Amino acid sequence: MTHIIIFSILALAIFIITFLKLIKENNSNYVFALVPEFIGILIDFICIFMSINPSTFTYIIMYILSVIIPIIGFILEKNNINLLEIYRLINVNLYINKNQNDLAKQTLLKGIEKHPNSYLLHKKLAEWYEKNNEKEKAEYEYIKIIELKPKNLENYIKLANIYKENEKYELAIKILQDVLKQKPEYIEASKLLGNILYDNNMFKEAVIVYQEALKYHPGEYMLYYYMGMTYTRLNDFQNAKEYYKKAATINSISDIAKLNLGQISLIFKDYDEAEQYFMKCIETEDELLQAEAYYYLAKIKLINKQTDLAIKYANISLELNPKMIKIMEKDVYFATIIGKLKLQEDRKIKTKVNEKEKNLIKYLDNTYDVVEKLTENEEIKKEINIDKERDI
Repeated sequence: MTHIIIFSILALAIFIITFLKLIKENNSNYVFALVPEFIGILIDFICIFMSINPSTFTYIIMYILSVIIPIIGFILEKNNINLLEIYRLINVNLYINKNQNDLAKQTLLKGIEKHPNSYLLHKKLAEWYEKNNEKEKAEYEYIKIIELKPKNLENYIKLANIYKENEKYELAIKILQDVLKQKPEYIEASKLLGNILYDNNMFKEAVIVYQEALKYHPGEYMLYYYMGMTYTRLNDFQNAKEYYKKAATINSISDIAKLNLGQISLIFKDYDEAEQYFMKCIETEDELLQAEAYYYLAKIKLINKQTDLAIKYANISLELNPKMIKIMEKDVYFATIIGKLKLQEDRKIKTKVNEKEKNLIKYLDNTYDVVEKLTENEEIKKEINIDKERDI
């Protein structure tokens, strides 16, 4: 009997609180809590009136209806989560799964019209705009959800990424710097900030960001790889080489780092080391990287006067990526064998290499050509000086 009294007092108190909230705030959402509460209290009243001792199962049902459900409702309310909002979000997800994007958008807009400060609805709408390439509108929505929940740093990262896509780089840099002041170990902020600085040719600034991030994440492969890329663009190939090595050590399947290491070894004219890296790189399943590796192997064989092997490697490179013929035609080393190569029909190749990495491969190749020309010029100057001395 004591249990029934305790439950009755608790259930009645929660019911009164919910009812007063309904009247005070004029919010129909409280009806969703009042109905199950009333049913639970009704069961309790029947048990008392008929002097029935409720079973354990009945107690569980009564507590769920009259205590647990309203408490969950209060928790959702405290976190600005509305049951009707959740219902709308469920419908939105159903529309999206059925590719009914217009209906999904309309449902979100109608929901925000009724609940203008709904964090969940604004966030879903921001994601919808982002997915559907309405970047300016996505930007506005992310600003709105940051206003609603300013302590959620993840939303700042998403806004910074939208700024980046909208080419508002200064705003993106500022917002990420602010995030890192609050949470310097936030690796996603460091990576995004470093990449934006890199893309805007602010290589020295990017190095500082990556170095700071490495203090908190010394085992993060991508940070070492980004450092290698950035030092490459600074023409600091010695440091670039060290960071690529660390990246390749942490991630043994990092074939792009091995290719870059091979290219840098070529710049330093360490052909044996370069060949070792390129031989490791051809084991990858990425056809673009394989084609690049075979191309460089062919170049090394031409430098070493091993023409037959050079032709073999060059043809494999063309089988993997027929477009490599354009690079070979511009390469003076290939002039002697270009007529012996088997041209291939163009085809789509399997690769996961992104545009930034492709540009870096090209940059290193161009750097090698520049170094080669400088070396040739120095040798020519030496020969001229020797001739002059002889004449004297």
